[in-house]
Amino acid sequence: MKLGGHCVLFGPAIKDDTDGVLGKLAFAGAEGCELGERFFSLEEREKLEEALSRHHLELAGLHCNNLSLMDLLYDVAKSRQALRRTAAFASLTPNRNVIATGSTGDNREELRLRRICDGSAQTELHDPEQVAVLAVRLNDLVREIRDEFGVTVHYHNHSWEFADNGLIFRTLAEKAPDLHFALDTGWAAISGFDPVELLEEYPGRFAYVHLRDYAAREGLTEQSFGEAHTGFIALGTGSMGYPRLMRTLQKTLPPDGWAVVEYELGNFDENSYLRAISYLKGIRDML
Repeated sequence: MKLGGHCVLFGPAIKDDTDGVLGKLAFAGAEGCELGERFFSLEEREKLEEALSRHHLELAGLHCNNLSLMDLLYDVAKSRQALRRTAAFASLTPNRNVIATGSTGDNREELRLRRICDGSAQTELHDPEQVAVLAVRLNDLVREIRDEFGVTVHYHNHSWEFADNGLIFRTLAEKAPDLHFALDTGWAAISGFDPVELLEEYPGRFAYVHLRDYAAREGLTEQSFGEAHTGFIALGTGSMGYPRLMRTLQKTLPPDGWAVVEYELGNFDENSYLRAISYLKGIRDML
């Protein structure tokens, strides 16, 4: 298991100061990084490769931000285009990982105010038959991309996948067998699902995870998406139980699998990565 840091914390700086951002992650002890086309232009491959080499980092995964669950129902060509664009880039990297968030098509402000337990406002995403259709279509795309580009697509969850007793997540697990999961442990936990239990329930489906931490309390699933998004805390200081989680990851992830620390919103900086990765390396060495 390798340990990485997510570049999303640094926002547009990953494009404007690629070398500086990667230098900070390397100083923090990261073995690799994840970045996405949201902030980094896929046309700047050479600049990225030079910076990665200079700082002895790997590109753990490339994040695809333009996969829509609703497009899988109504415009599959858009989903195919989004995945192929990032897969073409990732196919030329050693790890060949695409991390894909399935967005819902909700208005961003309305989603921010919705309760975690309510999931998406899109009625189709609460309908088992419709969710099964999108899962099968996503599996077809994932298999197509794997066969053409040699790339693994890892689905990155937020909270809406766990609404309706985990309808979307469990349907993807059942109906999209060629899809891997980039399990976001934080979003799973605050949605009422134990990441360790998910890792054990679906063996072989995980080679990539996002690591966060949270403070357990009553009514976590009743909070709004926006409250949850800003409510994650410094890794190792909350309720995730990292010794237990890391022990499970050590058994579940392959040797070349990735555990990527994700800080996104809040009062975080590169020193947060330094503390988190040092903490995780200590647990990993102990295990």
